[in-house]
Amino acid sequence: MNEIKPTDITQFVDGTKLLKDTLAAITTEAVDRLIASLTVVPEPSYRFNAKAPWTTWQEGKLHWYPVGADRGNAGRIKLAGSPENPIGERTINSIEAIIELARQMELLADKDAPAPKTPREAVLRYFGLPSLEDLPNHPELMSGKGPVKQVSELAGRIKVALRQAGKGADYTMVIEDDGIGQRADRMHETLLSLGSSDKPDKPYLIGMFGQGGSSALHASVYSWFVSRRAPELPDHEDAGVGWTIVRLVVPVDRRDVYWAYLAAHPDGRVPRLPESSADTSQFRRGTKIAHVGYKFSTSNQAYGLYTSLNHLLFNPVLPYYVVTRKQKGTERDRPDLMTGNAYRLSKIKREEKDEDKRFENVTV
Repeated sequence: MNEIKPTDITQFVDGTKLLKDTLAAITTEAVDRLIASLTVVPEPSYRFNAKAPWTTWQEGKLHWYPVGADRGNAGRIKLAGSPENPIGERTINSIEAIIELARQMELLADKDAPAPKTPREAVLRYFGLPSLEDLPNHPELMSGKGPVKQVSELAGRIKVALRQAGKGADYTMVIEDDGIGQRADRMHETLLSLGSSDKPDKPYLIGMFGQGGSSALHASVYSWFVSRRAPELPDHEDAGVGWTIVRLVVPVDRRDVYWAYLAAHPDGRVPRLPESSADTSQFRRGTKIAHVGYKFSTSNQAYGLYTSLNHLLFNPVLPYYVVTRKQKGTERDRPDLMTGNAYRLSKIKREEKDEDKRFENVTV
């Protein structure tokens, strides 16, 4: 196995064009074209063996590799109660990516800096941001900025977008952040793992069990993943850009369907694109995930997504933007600032309180 070299995807296609086309791929037809441009071993010619994954591996080609290195992953991937739930999980992952980058930058400045004890302590320390539900009663500056500006700028680092190629076309969910990102050679151990996590010893993060938003794979025809390690960090050197596509594999003459991604090595490593391709696409850092052909549980997907995320992330530690519509008369996004229902209720209470003050001096 050690003698097998990771497949260089640029021997098939131009890395810059592949990344550009991937970031624009919001239809199943577009993803089909991406896969067709590559040399991929069909499933019957490569049957994953956990004890010897290099068995029947064809060097110089990409292979469909089980998510989590588990041919029996279907049961765990189908865990979500509704398609909206894993989108909430993906958003939490993005929030954690922003916090983790701030923590690692802190450690570069002071390797002995104690870790925040909770996620809320972390965002207060790194971004001067109190609990979002307290913002209506928080007129003070945060990090030298007014609350509205600070919250808007922070929200701009995470975007959840509902995309559609045209009226009547399938929907695609795109979740992106400019957080810490992953090295290409670690994506199979993090973003594409199941049931494993490096978070239990990090109290300032939220998740812990490593299931994350993997159930979103079940609601999608395809999913593509792109991640780039933050250039500010020392381990960014030679990290490359991690790239892959996930789909459901239905084996020939077998019943055990499973989800698999395009891998470049028997150990599960994903294809690696050059950093220059990301620079051309203005992809500075972080992670972008698209779930193509997404099946929602409601007929009004846009409204359902907005209300579901405000409910699922009732009081998120960081704000984010959700895009479900275009600005009237244009093709530009009309993003909605998402702060959770706790903030919305707090704002209503504040407005009711201010309304009562108007009648303090009224006598009958």
